[in-house]
Amino acid sequence: MKKAHRLLIGSLGDDIHSVGMALLTLAFRESGFYVKNLGIGNSLDDFFFHAADFDAIFISCNNGHVDMYLEDFPHKLQHFGLGNGDPKVWYLGGNLSVQEKDDNVVRQFRAMGFDYVAPKPVSWLLILENLKRDFHNKSIHPRELLNHGEHEIPPMPDLESVTDEPMSMPEFELTRREVLASWPTGAKVWLTDVKKNHAAPLKNLHNLIVTQQTTPYRPLLQPRTGVAHIQDEIDILKLLRENGMDVSSIQLDAASRKNMYAKAEEGVRRSEKGGTSFLNGYPVPVHGVPGIEEILSAIETPFQIRAGSPDHRLVYEIGIAGGTTSVEGGFLCYLYPYDKRTSPVANLKNWKYVDKLTGIYQQQGITINREYFGPLTTSLIEPSLAIAINVVQAILSAKSGAMCVSLGLAEQGNRTQDIASIRALDKVGRAFLTKYGFPRVTVSTVFHQYMAAFPNNLEKARELIVSSSTTGALARATKFMIKTPVESIHIPTRHDNAEALRLTKAGVAKAGDVKLDWSVIDLEMAIIEREAMIILGEIETLGRGSLARGAIKAFQNGVLDVPFSPSLYNRNAIITARDSDGAVRFVNPELLPFDDQIIEYHKEKIHRRMVMERRTKSSELIEQDLTRIWKGDYVRWPLDGLYVH
Repeated sequence: MKKAHRLLIGSLGDDIHSVGMALLTLAFRESGFYVKNLGIGNSLDDFFFHAADFDAIFISCNNGHVDMYLEDFPHKLQHFGLGNGDPKVWYLGGNLSVQEKDDNVVRQFRAMGFDYVAPKPVSWLLILENLKRDFHNKSIHPRELLNHGEHEIPPMPDLESVTDEPMSMPEFELTRREVLASWPTGAKVWLTDVKKNHAAPLKNLHNLIVTQQTTPYRPLLQPRTGVAHIQDEIDILKLLRENGMDVSSIQLDAASRKNMYAKAEEGVRRSEKGGTSFLNGYPVPVHGVPGIEEILSAIETPFQIRAGSPDHRLVYEIGIAGGTTSVEGGFLCYLYPYDKRTSPVANLKNWKYVDKLTGIYQQQGITINREYFGPLTTSLIEPSLAIAINVVQAILSAKSGAMCVSLGLAEQGNRTQDIASIRALDKVGRAFLTKYGFPRVTVSTVFHQYMAAFPNNLEKARELIVSSSTTGALARATKFMIKTPVESIHIPTRHDNAEALRLTKAGVAKAGDVKLDWSVIDLEMAIIEREAMIILGEIETLGRGSLARGAIKAFQNGVLDVPFSPSLYNRNAIITARDSDGAVRFVNPELLPFDDQIIEYHKEKIHRRMVMERRTKSSELIEQDLTRIWKGDYVRWPLDGLYVH
């Protein structure tokens, strides 16, 4: 019987970061360990429930306030020890505190009983060395493997009843009463003069997109903002407008994303106006329709709400009633990267509601832009997966009456692939909308500047933003979502965002000076298109008349698989890594329904890099890919031709 040390890995509390845990899981498995990954959203009891079967327990938290969840750890550890004589190794890591110095953090949690504490991310090799040392010191020996089997997607008994049909009016009206009654500010929606709030054509994003697409090219620029108080938000947006912002937006705060509006309200009370915001975004339900109206009356641009979790029906009801003309999200892109337990079948109903709402406003002559979050988990996303997900959601929105959709992708760092991806996204998106009977829907593309961990060196970060903007302009993306140079250092201020706008405009201006080999880009675009078309064709086959059902089944079967997803409904079997030019490739493309030519293309690209770097494990590539950018360990941005050096 084969034996190995058994490791239990998971994140604690409200932390939704899953990339690091996925990397640890792969790296330990490739090194012969048995690993069970609990994923995100665990309580301490979840870890202690499983701990008896394991030799080492890894608890992760990246939100900077792990102490909130560990108050009972010493007591539970003592109680657990009384009933379990076998020694264990307890590790704690991530971004553990935003307030305390690292030395204090290590002392605090070592005193609680942890054998090893990493207050900031560390290399896997260092973790491995410590683990071997602790196993030796505690005389913990390999044991027989557990028979947990392969990861099984939870059953979805309602899946066969899923259709692409829009939500019926009776169901919408019944649900709407429940949604608007779920928090006191929701009732105001019934009494709002929405036509008055949408009377200004220049504040409608659809109008701005149409103008952008019919005049000499200039991308629309949109920074991310979001603070607790209305006036502070207005002050930020006004400053950014003075610096070239075209589209205003707010990010929803973390508590509101989880529909914890009372917590968000408490955060507003604790936030001192004009001072420190205790919220990491703007709490739409707390300020209600009047809050959105006040912001819209003070600015002169279109306004969008961006959220980031499965259910935003109340938030978008309030926002659109107040004058918002664009909302982001979809039943796939706001589920698989953000949530662990919600079924995609259940989540589809949330987004059919949002699409129905969009269609109802369209019938009143108010066009609401529907945008989809293409970056997904942001790290090492091969573009064909995101394109397929964008297309499915866009068609569902169009079936409900949406007349303006924005398809998004995140820059990965290889300029050739990034330009090809945006162009393929636009082409495939338009082709499928036409195929499904929606040729008149306005289609635009959104280019997200690099979304994974940003360089911690300010000059490198500035160079990235400038070069990223050049790439986006060469791709002719309609809109840029802008990052700031301080992403990895602190929460960006209004002045950081203003600098990012200036850097972005400088990068756009440079696009005219760049010479490209369009034959290479065309080849890359052809491959991405073919991959996306194969995946979408498989979704159509699986769905038998329903793209929504087909997409959910595609996740069940592994035809769609988002790398590093925390969702129980994602297989997490697909592995991606950069090739020697920094482009993202599939390490195991044979798991997808591609033809031999595409499979060989990806394998050859990965093989070439492994030979050049003399590596034998894919986890070594991935760890390097996930850490090199924020460490600044690269020659220049973009990465084409210089990633392996």
